[in-house]
Amino acid sequence: MGLTNKQAFKRDELEVELGHELTHAGPRKTPNVKTSEVLAIASAAYRINKFEYIKDTRRFSTEENKTQFANKELVKMYFGGYKPDDFIQFSPTEEDYTAAEDIRVWMKRYVLLGLGHLDDFKRDMIEAVSQDDIKHNRLGILAFIPEFVKRDKHESGLKKEIRVEYRDSKHLGKEKDVVEGVAKILDVRYSANWESYNYTAVIDGNLVSFMNKHKHEQGTMKRVKAKVKALTENRLFGANETRLNYVKLYKV
Repeated sequence: MGLTNKQAFKRDELEVELGHELTHAGPRKTPNVKTSEVLAIASAAYRINKFEYIKDTRRFSTEENKTQFANKELVKMYFGGYKPDDFIQFSPTEEDYTAAEDIRVWMKRYVLLGLGHLDDFKRDMIEAVSQDDIKHNRLGILAFIPEFVKRDKHESGLKKEIRVEYRDSKHLGKEKDVVEGVAKILDVRYSANWESYNYTAVIDGNLVSFMNKHKHEQGTMKRVKAKVKALTENRLFGANETRLNYVKLYKV
């Protein structure tokens, strides 16, 4: 596709969407709101959506299935945005405020490490979190913060695990070779562009990556049969990684 793994990661479709929102947001004449309060509401929205970032509001044909509002819409409606008839007012809990403080603590590490090496998306989020208050047209980026911090913590730990445990990973054969074995799933990322899940896993101490339409939880073991698509490097650390296709997953 013309991009390195690292560049592709920086161009994650969710980052593009939120960056577009920041660029094209119209002016609002409403007063600024406290950033700490927005983070608590963003954490509440995240909790309401079962600790997922929902990009677009989902409505269902049956009454028993309640509307799942996009996280950013929940945050905007709480702070005075348009409220449709199926919106149910909510309030942050003590746990949401604790989560908000944890977010601020985690994001401060970037300030201490310096902002020079960061991409524009991370820089925008850090600057937003660091302010005492925030404009209404920037609420959308803070709505994504709980998901970002969850991903960031996971990837920070994963990078360390790969550096320590799998730095000596070897490529599994050459292109078009058949690969079989039991894989432990280390990382799961959904791609809206491909409507599929992108996996990083390990087989006998060797890193592999592949896509699959079905969601399999991090840490699960699966028997894998596939073909080698490409010999690459892991996007987080640079250890050898084998990209697979024609992947079939079975119970162990």
